[in-house]
Amino acid sequence: MGMWQQKKFRRQHSAYIPTSKLPAAVSVKSSKEQIPTFYVHGFRGGDYTTQKMVASAQNFTQSPAFLRATVDWSSKIHYSGYWTTSKFPIVQLVFKDRWIPSGTIERWFNQILSDLYQRYHFQTYNAVGHSLGAVALVSFLINTYNKPLPKVNRLALVAGPFDGIVAFGDLPNINPLSPEGKPAFMTPKYLWTYINRIKFPHQAKVLNIYGNINDSSNTDKYVSVSSARSIKYILKPQVQEFIEYNALGTSGEHSQLHDDKHVLQTINQFVYTNN
Repeated sequence: MGMWQQKKFRRQHSAYIPTSKLPAAVSVKSSKEQIPTFYVHGFRGGDYTTQKMVASAQNFTQSPAFLRATVDWSSKIHYSGYWTTSKFPIVQLVFKDRWIPSGTIERWFNQILSDLYQRYHFQTYNAVGHSLGAVALVSFLINTYNKPLPKVNRLALVAGPFDGIVAFGDLPNINPLSPEGKPAFMTPKYLWTYINRIKFPHQAKVLNIYGNINDSSNTDKYVSVSSARSIKYILKPQVQEFIEYNALGTSGEHSQLHDDKHVLQTINQFVYTNN
C-alpha cells in the first residue's frame, strides 16, 4: 500500500466508535482479551441476511449492543452502534452494493478487520459467512496467511457455493463427492483454493453448514449439497477441527438457513463456547 493509499485509508477509518460498557460478569478487562465475531453476507445480501444471526448472538452472549460497519456506494466505511466490553464483541458487515463479488468482499473485510485491530489490538477473532461471504472468508484467510493480522479462531460457513452455483458452474446431481469429499469436477475457484490449501490457518476450527430442501435436486435451491460440502475435502486435513451440519426441508433453503433457529443455535454453540 503506497503512502497516498495509507493516508486515504486513515481518513476513511478515523470515525469515532463509542464503547458500550457491559456488566463485569460478561466483560473483560482489556480489549486484547476480546474475540470479536464478524458476520459477513454475500451476493445480493444485506443487513437483513445476518440480522437474526446477530440478534441471536446478542442474546447468547448477553450483549445489548453491536457494531455495524457499512460500506456505502462511494466506497466509504461507516460505523454505527457500539463496540462493547464483552469478551465477544459483535461486528456486522453490510455492503450497500448488493451485487458485490467475492474479491471485493475480501478487500472490505480486510480493511475493516485491520482498522478494528489497530483500534482494539485483539489477538484472535471469529467469523460467520453466508453464501458468497463464506467463500470470500476462505479466500481471505488463504490470501493473508503471512500478513500481520489477528488469527482466526472459529469460522462458521453457511451455504457456501465453494464449487459453483446452480446454473453457474454447477447443476444438481452431476458432481458427486468421493468418500473423502473430493468433487468429481472442480471449478477454477475451487481448484485455486485446493492448490493453496496449505496456506489456510491450521489453528482454525471450522463449522460448515449446508442446506437441502429435501427434493430430488439435492440443493438448497441455489447451491448444491456437493458444492457446499466440497470445502470439507480442502479444509478438514488442514484445520484443528472441522464439523458439518445439515439443515433439511424448509429450513434448508438458501435464504432460510441464516434465520433458522436450529442453525442459529448451532452457530452460537460453536462460536461462543469452549473458547
